Formats: sequence, structure tokens, C-alpha cells
Amino acid sequence: MGKLTPVLAACALNSSGVYIFRTPANLECFPYSAYLMFLASVFYLLWNVPLNPYPSCFRDLAHPASLVLESLVATLLIEVVMTDFWCPLQTKFVTFVPTIPDEINEISNFLGVDATALTDCLEFLKTEEATTAASYALSSFFLVCTMHTTRVVDLRLMRCGLDVFILDITKRSQNFAKSIVQMDWYKRRGGCRPSLKCTHRRRSTSCSDWTAESDSIESDSQYIVNYNLNAR
Repeated sequence: MGKLTPVLAACALNSSGVYIFRTPANLECFPYSAYLMFLASVFYLLWNVPLNPYPSCFRDLAHPASLVLESLVATLLIEVVMTDFWCPLQTKFVTFVPTIPDEINEISNFLGVDATALTDCLEFLKTEEATTAASYALSSFFLVCTMHTTRVVDLRLMRCGLDVFILDITKRSQNFAKSIVQMDWYKRRGGCRPSLKCTHRRRSTSCSDWTAESDSIESDSQYIVNYNLNAR
């Protein structure tokens, strides 16, 4: 997975309005909170994909130079995604939402159907509050999907109840905190840090398989322990 420091630094630069490669044509991609929510989605994605620009047959740079290079690569990717994907998509989406009542009215007139009651109910979509809510809904959709894909949460557990879902998030947070501590311990010893990569999910057959370890992937801390045992 990508290193935390380069990706976090690239997100901090973008959120503070510092651009290196691509300056957005529309600097007012509001609401800003929705912009940050989508930026968090990009952060989770880049943190879970390799950012090392060197092929496996090339020799990596030293640690400081490698961090600088990965930071530049992450900055480029974030600027491209935010400038060429999010801002145009968000602008088109919030522009389309207020036109929904008029579109329905035109279609109903073409079909000869009276849809006045429906279009009157949808008139609220033309308000500023509705367009703001649409922007938040779009960014929330990407954020939730990204968090599920990168194993931050497991939305499949919602069918087992909210308490199970919250307890699973707690377990995942605890395992993640343990992995950070153990990886820091490996770093202080000067040893090689094991790579914690996602594997394919296993479809759970019942709610009894709700735990964070039920996905055919070991918890981060257990992965490090097994790595140490196999290295002996």
C-alpha cells in the first residue's frame, strides 16, 4: 500500500489550495466540505494502492528521496482526480438536479400524462439547499463506497444489526492501532516492515461470521506475528 506520509502530505497541499501540476479551472468547487469528503475518498484509495513509480526490476531510492518522489506522484494523482473528475462531475450533478422537475414535465407532456402533482412536489429541488444536499450526497456516496472497498468498514454487516456493525468498526480500529505500533517497533529495530495488503473478501454465509477476521484476511497484528514466525 502507499505510504501514509506522502499521501497525507499531498492531500494537505490540495486542501490548502497549493497546486503544483494542475490548477483547477474552477477554484470555487463548493461546498468545500463535500470537496474534503471526496478528497478523503481519494486518500483511502491512494493509501491502498502502490505509489512506487519504479518497476520491480529497478532499484528503489533511499528513504528520503523515495518519500519526496512518492509525494510528488501522489500530488499529481490527487490534482488530476480532483480537477478533471470531481469538480466537473460535482458541477454537472448540482446543475442537473434543479432541472429534474422541468424534465419530468416535458416527458409527461410528450406522453400525454398529467404529472403536475409530481412536479409540484419536486419544486424544492430548485432551491439552494437541495443543490447543496445533492453535492453532499454525491461525495458521501464515493466516501462510503471507498471505505467499504478499502476495508475500513464492512457494509455487509448492516444486515446483522447496527450494534454488530459498530462493534466490527471498533475491532478494526483496534487492530489497525496495534499494527501501527508494531510496524513502528519494526522500524526502530531496523528490520524490514511487512507489507499489509488487502486480499479478496470471502462472502460470509451468516451473521455469526461478523468479526473483522472473517474476511479470509488475518488481522494486521496477527499478520505481523505470522510474518515474524515464518521468517525464522
